[in-house]
Amino acid sequence: MNEPKRRAILVVGHGSRREEANEDVRTAARRIGERGGFNLIEAAFLEITNPNIGEGFTQLVERGAQHIIVHPYFLSPGRHTRGDIPVDVREVAGRHPGVSFQITEPLCAHRLVIDASIERIRETEDAETFAARELSAVQTGKVYIVGAGPGDPSLLTVKARDLISACDVIVYDYLVNPAILSYATDRTVRIYVGKVGGGRQTPQVEINELLITHARAGSNVVRLKGGDPFIFGRGGEECEALREAGISYEVVPGISSALSVPAYAGIPLTHRSLASSVTILTGTHAGDIRTCEQPAGLYAADTLVILMGMSRLVEIAAELIDAGRDTETPVAVIRRGTYDIQQTVVGTLSTIAEDVESAGLRAPAVIVVGEVVRLRESLKWFAEQEVRIPNFKSAYFESPVTMSNLEGVFL
Repeated sequence: MNEPKRRAILVVGHGSRREEANEDVRTAARRIGERGGFNLIEAAFLEITNPNIGEGFTQLVERGAQHIIVHPYFLSPGRHTRGDIPVDVREVAGRHPGVSFQITEPLCAHRLVIDASIERIRETEDAETFAARELSAVQTGKVYIVGAGPGDPSLLTVKARDLISACDVIVYDYLVNPAILSYATDRTVRIYVGKVGGGRQTPQVEINELLITHARAGSNVVRLKGGDPFIFGRGGEECEALREAGISYEVVPGISSALSVPAYAGIPLTHRSLASSVTILTGTHAGDIRTCEQPAGLYAADTLVILMGMSRLVEIAAELIDAGRDTETPVAVIRRGTYDIQQTVVGTLSTIAEDVESAGLRAPAVIVVGEVVRLRESLKWFAEQEVRIPNFKSAYFESPVTMSNLEGVFL
């Protein structure tokens, strides 16, 4: 008569970067072993941490296991229990002839798990409903410092879109494409705090106070900023103000115009043959080279990207020449980059100010200086100066967006 094979249990969790989550799986394995009377039991993980399934399976074999029951611990039935796990288990079992295995059915849909979930819900509902309501009445909201990207709504991050769709209040800037606001619901409060050079200004201290006030009222606030909030977006200052006020906040990076706009104009900021370094400057200070402690270092990079510099283009070009740049260094000025109304003017340091004036370009624009600008003629891929405004109707506009009303907002 054949003796029964020595049985072992392999409890498989998903695996997490949070070690406490992995320890929960190990603890569950220990308790299953203790309460089930299983002397041979190990925990293993699908990814991120160790041991993986192959290592856990091998450990049990080395401890004398001849038949291993693999138990997926609260894993997806379709993807993991019937997908990843059988593949991994068959592969490792093939390396151990004579060792058999079984895989249990998914735990997550077991009737006792469902019953236990209902019990927990009712316990929480009965014991904590009143306390939760009282807490929510005074609970402080959260502020999300969100980058809206360079303009094209399709370049908005998924996380930014989801936050805009779910927030209570949006505090947004001048450079945010109005089409992006259409992701917000009708109940969302929209507050414009744009800063326009030479025009309407909203003091930063007033913006900080708006964020704090709405968060303290219990609202979840999206502070929506053009490009990336930490690249000349004063996002750091707003985070400091929120931290000082005791308001919870989170930063959601956006695609910076400093990187994306040149790409849409067909200008790579680095190129193995032409440029191995990039400096991003703000135009409000780019001309103040004589005030810098290390003036040579300010403009030393192969490629310069200057934001918010249109009003000082003449001074910037002159300062670059004074700093040693050749007068024939190519320069590109890109207006409304990534929009369908994008325009680009290319010249040199000696001509660019006049070229831009002749073309009638106005802010906002990104200035790129360096040899990489010469690549634009062969690499430009974005059809410029073609009016291809999408026929959408956003919450911002009462009528479909056209060239005329879009320009009316942006100019």
